[in-house]
Amino acid sequence: MRRARRSGFTLLEVVLASALLSAVLGAALMVVQRGKSAMAEGHLHARAEARAHRALERVVPELRGAGIDALTPAINPNGLTSTATLTFDPIIGVSGAAPLWGQPVRIARVAAPEDPNNGRDDDGDGVVDEGNLMLTRDVGGAGQAAFLLCTQVRELAEGEFANGSDDNGNGLADEAGFSIQRIGNMLTVRLSVEEAGEGGETGVASVSTSITLRN
Repeated sequence: MRRARRSGFTLLEVVLASALLSAVLGAALMVVQRGKSAMAEGHLHARAEARAHRALERVVPELRGAGIDALTPAINPNGLTSTATLTFDPIIGVSGAAPLWGQPVRIARVAAPEDPNNGRDDDGDGVVDEGNLMLTRDVGGAGQAAFLLCTQVRELAEGEFANGSDDNGNGLADEAGFSIQRIGNMLTVRLSVEEAGEGGETGVASVSTSITLRN
């Protein structure tokens, strides 16, 4: 008698088919997850960039009114250093050929009260050691008032690490997330803002602009 033909699958074939199917499904799932993560990061980057641009739109008019000789700190005009805090007397008019100075104005990155600089995400928003960009009018005067321009400003500029080197290649070493650089009578303002998502993704955006000041 002829032996009956084998039907069905052996246990080994079933195991191999299951493993292959799992590998294919796992690879597909990984591609989907990466795509979702990339979309989320792109959305967060766009939000961070929009906030950074809005902040600089408020900073630039303030700095345009500053006299180049009325900056504190003076900032070396060779462009090798920068500052995260700048106080200046704005020019509000002229009397003959002499400028009329207004009350001091300060623009500065300060540590967020809820997330001090300690290397931890104290407020649990996904951004470590974030700062706020603040505008203060009438510094030291009776009418001193502070205004919040931007939140989640990075401690260091995008691409920078606290190592004494110029990691992002812009000519400055270890510059802050908000920095002002001076080359002659021109100020270059840079701002790096971070945005955190609910899934742990983060988006970073950096914007900059330059302003030429009067003597």
